[in-house]
Parts: sequence; structure tokens; C-alpha cells
Amino acid sequence: MLPRGPDRKPETFNPGKGMWNKLLSGLASTAAFWFINRYRRLSLEVLKIEAATVYVKAIQGSRRGVLAAMLVWLGVFFFALGVILLHASLCLGLYLWFGSLKAVALGLLILGAVYVVAILLVIGQFLSEENWMKIFKADKLVADLTGKK
Repeated sequence: MLPRGPDRKPETFNPGKGMWNKLLSGLASTAAFWFINRYRRLSLEVLKIEAATVYVKAIQGSRRGVLAAMLVWLGVFFFALGVILLHASLCLGLYLWFGSLKAVALGLLILGAVYVVAILLVIGQFLSEENWMKIFKADKLVADLTGKK
């Protein structure tokens, strides 16, 4: 209800005041909605870029894994082929040199013993704690933490 008569005060009676509040609040909410929507779109674009980067890195890792597996299988194949050819040529050479199967058997027995000793040495060296500490540079870390050089 609008005030009438002598009680009417010009400073309290302002018919446009509500209109300006509504207009400003509408503009503020529109601007806020626009900024939030823009931020959401930009966030989604950044998220898509990050997801694509992770996907490409996963593909690169998978490719490297497949290449490594193929190289391992190729290495195993050639190693097995070499072992077979070595044994076949050793058997043939010993038989032709000595002319007896006892020499072939003795040669293969000695070769088997060399294999066992070589494998034990390799495994012992590979599982050595000192080598693992050097490979992963843990010896330097321990030296730095204890203050020893």
C-alpha cells in the first residue's frame, strides 16, 4: 500500500527501488551462472585433455610392454636354438674325434656340470644384497642418512 497525504516521505517512497533490486539480482545471478557454466566447460575440457594424456601414455606403455615381450621371446628362441646347435655340434664333434659314445656322454656330463655351476654363480650374483643396494642407489641413501661417506 502506498502512503498518502501528509505522512508521505519522499525518501521512503521509491517505486523503482524494488525494480532495481530485481534487475541487479537478476544480472548478478545471470553473470554467476555464466561464470559457473564457463568454468564447468573449461574444467571438462581440461579433464578430457588429462584423460587423453593418460590414455596415450597407457598405449605407449602397452606398446613398450609388447615390444619387450617380443624381444624376450625372440631372445629365448635364439638362445634355445644356439643351445641345441651347440649340443648337436659337440656331440657330433666328440663322436667324430674319439669315435665312441662314451666320450660324447662324458662331454655332455661335463657341459651339464658347467651349466649348473654357471647358473648357481649367476643366481648368487643376481640375488646379492650389495648388488641390489647399488642398483637402486640405496647404499647412497643409507650413507646420506647415517652421515657416512
